[in-house]
Amino acid sequence: MGLLRRLNNFIHMIELTNIILQRAKLNKRKIAIGIIRPIPETIESLKKASEFADLVVVGAKVDGFNNIVEENDDEASRIIIKLLKEGKVDGIVRGQVKDSFTLDEFHRQFGKEPLPSNRKVAFALLQKGDYCFSVSTCSIYQGMTLEDKIYEVDCIIEYMVKMGIKPKIGVMSSLRPTSKVGKYSSLDEIAAINRQLTKYLQDKGYDTKEYYFEYETAVWEGCSLIIPATGLVGNAWMKALMYLGEWKLLACPYLNMGVIYEDGSRNEKDFYWHIVHCVAMANGFGRIGKA
Repeated sequence: MGLLRRLNNFIHMIELTNIILQRAKLNKRKIAIGIIRPIPETIESLKKASEFADLVVVGAKVDGFNNIVEENDDEASRIIIKLLKEGKVDGIVRGQVKDSFTLDEFHRQFGKEPLPSNRKVAFALLQKGDYCFSVSTCSIYQGMTLEDKIYEVDCIIEYMVKMGIKPKIGVMSSLRPTSKVGKYSSLDEIAAINRQLTKYLQDKGYDTKEYYFEYETAVWEGCSLIIPATGLVGNAWMKALMYLGEWKLLACPYLNMGVIYEDGSRNEKDFYWHIVHCVAMANGFGRIGKA
C-alpha cells in the first residue's frame, strides 16, 4: 500500500510539473526578478529559465540578460514594482529582494490599502523525490479567524482546480482531542477553528481529514494541500523542509493581488521553477480570488 501511494504521488508530481511547463510554453513572457547575489547556481537557473521568459534582472549585473543595476535592495524592490505597475513586464519574481518591503511597496505604488497579514494568500508548492504537495500561506503571524481561513483555502482550491490538481486536504491542529484539552486557551482556540475548517471543507465535498500535528502522516497519505495550524508553525516547518530537508520550493504565488506576483524565500539559490511558474500564471491560470 505504501509503495502504491508513493507511486501515485510520483505520477501526480510529473503531471503537475508538466502542466506548469506546458502552460509556460504557450507564450514567452517578460518577467522581472530581483537578484542581489548572483552566485553560479542562481545564474544557471536564470539561463535555464530564459527558454520561457524574457528576463529583466534587477539588482546585480548578470551577463547575458537585460539588467537594471541597483545595489540598494530597497530601490531594487521599487524598480521591480514600478515595472509591474507600468505594464513593462507581465509578472515579477521577488527573488532575493526583501519580502515585506517589496509587498509594502506594491501596495504603495498600486494605491491599495496594505493587505492584512491574515488576508494574504501566498501558498507554497513543495517537492522532493516522489512527493509533491502544497502548503497554505505560511507568512501569516497574527491569528486567523475561521472566516480568514475559509477565504484563504477557497482561493487555493480555485487555483488547484484550474491547475488540474484534485484537492486532498490535510488540516493540521494544535491539539489531539485527548491531549491537553482545556489546559491552554490559545491552543483550544486554534484547535476549534481548525475543526470547524475541516467540517466546512468536508461539507463542501472535499476529501479532507484533520491530522492534528502529524504533518508527516499528511504527506505520506498523499495530501495535495496541507494547512498548518498557524502561520508561525507553518513558516518554521516549511523552511526546515527547504533548507535542512532538501525539499524544493517550486512556486509561491500571491493569488489575490490582481497581478502576477511570485514570492518565495530570498535564501533560495535556484529560481528556475519560480520563473517558469510565473510565466505559466501569466499564460492563463493567474488572477484568482478577490484583490
